[in-house]
Amino acid sequence: MAKFSLSKTDFRINDTIVQLPAAIDVLKKALGDCRYIKKQYNHIYTWDDLGIMAFSKEGKQAESLAIEFEVKKYDYCAKSIFTGEFIFDGQELFQYYENNKNQLVKLFKGDRSGAFILNGISIWFDKEDGKITSLSISPYEEKEKKISAPLDPEFKAFKPLWQEWISEINKIVSSSNAYYNLTEGISTEDIQEHIELEDDIKIPPALINFYKVQNVDYDPVTAAFQFGINNWSYDLIPFQDIAEEWNSIQDLQFDEDDLPEQELDFEKINTNNYTNPKWIPFATGRNGDYLLYDTDPASKGKFGQIIELQNESWSRIIVADSLEELIQNEINNLKAGKNEHFDFIIGKEN
Repeated sequence: MAKFSLSKTDFRINDTIVQLPAAIDVLKKALGDCRYIKKQYNHIYTWDDLGIMAFSKEGKQAESLAIEFEVKKYDYCAKSIFTGEFIFDGQELFQYYENNKNQLVKLFKGDRSGAFILNGISIWFDKEDGKITSLSISPYEEKEKKISAPLDPEFKAFKPLWQEWISEINKIVSSSNAYYNLTEGISTEDIQEHIELEDDIKIPPALINFYKVQNVDYDPVTAAFQFGINNWSYDLIPFQDIAEEWNSIQDLQFDEDDLPEQELDFEKINTNNYTNPKWIPFATGRNGDYLLYDTDPASKGKFGQIIELQNESWSRIIVADSLEELIQNEINNLKAGKNEHFDFIIGKEN
């Protein structure tokens, strides 16, 4: 049986202090002899009886370790599960996990499991159907923390709106939920990198300031920060993904000869095609539908009005006169108990 221990001072396997990347000889000293397989991109060392594997790019040092809790069918996988002990910061790892899920760090885009970080090492939880099937242990380089850009004075109302929205969502969805995707507000660097969509089309100041307060992580399935509109859920798009979503919408524009007949309020909505390029997406229904910030309204429309674009029906409906109104409507609905669009997320509580 193997014992792992990660503390603020060192990482030990049994009684051996291990640095990551770890020399293969050091791992053999700590764990004993192992089985070796060479793959195209990896050298893999497997301790079958212990449920442990090590992965090395060059065959000299292991960049990561895996602890398995399920026997898998791949030839390099351990033939037994890990039955040893893992002490994390003085506590049994899974007890620590249950009490500190809010400390989990997302390691990559779409990471719904997260990792604990300690002493320059990450312990990442691989999960299938909500069950932890393995751990991945790797060196972790702390990313430089970006500072949220300051709000422009005319948009200071976004801060209390965000606070109230967060408060209402927190009553429904635990911050430890896999789909809880709130992050720090965008930085000046984020704005400079992602503000321009094409030529003179840029993300408008209101949306930029909205994301200065808070941003969200991408999740491939769904997300806690969403809007319920016309019996559909629209997930808030991470600021850095707005350009990609905008491009996806432009790809659906029609040639002039192929345009179908359109039925919409042309006095308020200005478009002669599938969309107006100056409509900026900020929430997605993940089915081709979007919520769009209108920066080019028709004569009786309002700059900043929110348009719901439905893909299949080509329906374009104004659902709020402003972003502030949209958020306040969502807050009011949550306070009134209209939270059916969170049913899936609530059902996935960790």
